[in-house]
Amino acid sequence: MNILFYLIVTKANKKIFFAYFRNFILNFFNKKKRKIFINNYRKFLNTKKYTFDFFSQNTFDWNRILLNFKEKNFNYLEVGSFEGNSALFIFKFFNPKTVCCCDAWTPLPKRDGSDEGYADFDMPTVEKNFDHNLKDYENRFKKFKMKSDYFFQKNEITFDLIYIDGSHFGEDVLKDSKSAWRILNKDGILIFDDYFWKSYKKIESNPAYAINTFLNSISGKYEVLYLSKFQLFIKKL
Repeated sequence: MNILFYLIVTKANKKIFFAYFRNFILNFFNKKKRKIFINNYRKFLNTKKYTFDFFSQNTFDWNRILLNFKEKNFNYLEVGSFEGNSALFIFKFFNPKTVCCCDAWTPLPKRDGSDEGYADFDMPTVEKNFDHNLKDYENRFKKFKMKSDYFFQKNEITFDLIYIDGSHFGEDVLKDSKSAWRILNKDGILIFDDYFWKSYKKIESNPAYAINTFLNSISGKYEVLYLSKFQLFIKKL
């Protein structure tokens, strides 16, 4: 299934289509810079403990799109921390005021005839790697070992930057999107991981369908900043 058809069947709106075409062209001109930046970050990552590197492919985009955050003391939340790769990136390139890392560190269940692909991961080791990788920032972040539903119920602060990378099941993605939006400050940025991930048989169960459903419910209240091969960045107006 090609990307354009996938955007259609997941009910993407015109903003998403425009972002896809615009950024397809932009990526062509940034290809060399992207490669250099990502390779340099991977050298840094190799000094840490990890089993899988799912994040470094996004670092060039984060560094470019979040440029204004380098001058800010901001509150950052990530739903889905795994081994701490994304949090490490935030600490390496920015000076956040608050960093909240929410993850249950348990295998995600199989549903809808498919699964998240992480059933065989050694999650206790994954969590130990997270703890090891962030030990130098011990007093600068808060670890919440819990499901995102519980975190959002208990949370009492707002954030300037939120990264959603937890469950990929559509219902969960939609719930996380709505909950994150409520606590995202004006002009804040919301990042959705794995926009084009499509391992569930039912289209409605995949992230893009849930994200597009959410976006269509907040029409006029956001700006699409960027759509990569992996992630979608939006700004709250």
